[in-house]
Amino acid sequence: MYLCFVDESGTHGGSPVPAVGGIIVHEEDPWHLQQRLDSFLFGKLHPLGHDHTQFELHATELRNGTKQWAKLDWPDRQRILAGAYGALAGYAPVSPALPWRLIGAVTERNPQGHKLRACELLTKKLDDFAGRVSRSGHQQRGSIIHDRSGVEGTLQSWTNQWRIASSSLGRLRNLADVPLFADSRATRALQAADLVAYALYRYYSRPGGTRDDRYVHRLWRQFDADDGRIHGLIHNSS
Repeated sequence: MYLCFVDESGTHGGSPVPAVGGIIVHEEDPWHLQQRLDSFLFGKLHPLGHDHTQFELHATELRNGTKQWAKLDWPDRQRILAGAYGALAGYAPVSPALPWRLIGAVTERNPQGHKLRACELLTKKLDDFAGRVSRSGHQQRGSIIHDRSGVEGTLQSWTNQWRIASSSLGRLRNLADVPLFADSRATRALQAADLVAYALYRYYSRPGGTRDDRYVHRLWRQFDADDGRIHGLIHNSS
């Protein structure tokens, strides 16, 4: 089973684009990823006199110095945010035969379901990934764990229908069940997904301007690809 932890960024009012990011890991990997990120935060926060377990690895809060991160000054927060992307990018899966991958969807803001459209695109990317892994000889299903969101009921109902009848993107064939929702404070894997979504938001939220790639450049090589073609990232302007 592959688990896809999903979070979003830029879905607040006034944002130019919503971005949804996901980290796909085999079921053996979330605990090890949690340990890696916990160890990283311990190494950064313990010398400053803080309990790392009280800090959520949330990119916007870290950058802006809100909630627990208000206890740290900007230079320390900046180093931790940059280091968190390095810790994530350098993660190695338990089994090399079952790699981890990133997926993401960015949609231009429009008043008609932009967030659901991004979730739809991301769900299809996970379904395609699980199908491709299965065809390579490792039979797998995919399951989505999403940070708590205002679209929970709609997304679950829509996904369940999509497994029965095709949408505009085709039919879902490789998902174990409808998306599940959890509090990002409870798992570093969802916090890792937040890092992905935030990196995409920073990169795509300046249409016509200079793209901010200071975070996403560490992650490019982990986006799902096959034969040199990136499948795991889509920027949809419609």
